[in-house]
Amino acid sequence: MINNNAAKKVVKVAAGALNEAGHIVGATEKKFEATMSPIRDSIFKRFPVLIGLSVTFGLTATIVGVEQILLQYSVLKENPWIIFSLGIGTLIFTGTLYKKLG
Repeated sequence: MINNNAAKKVVKVAAGALNEAGHIVGATEKKFEATMSPIRDSIFKRFPVLIGLSVTFGLTATIVGVEQILLQYSVLKENPWIIFSLGIGTLIFTGTLYKKLG
């Protein structure tokens, strides 16, 4: 059985090591961000059309995917006003929630 002093020493050493590792990770993260920020900004400035088209494609793919999922149900396919009503209801709900929260 380990005595109490030895256990306390082990815990103290482990806590010190974790604290030091936390400082190293924080410093590394700051250096990485400082290094990557100009590159990231440069890419957005050099290729704005490519970034814009990528965002547009992602948004369009998401909308079409949701549409295809909804149209798998015959009730929604035969009654598009249900989808429209759900969309309007969602917009009203999120708008009300936004007003209450902010």
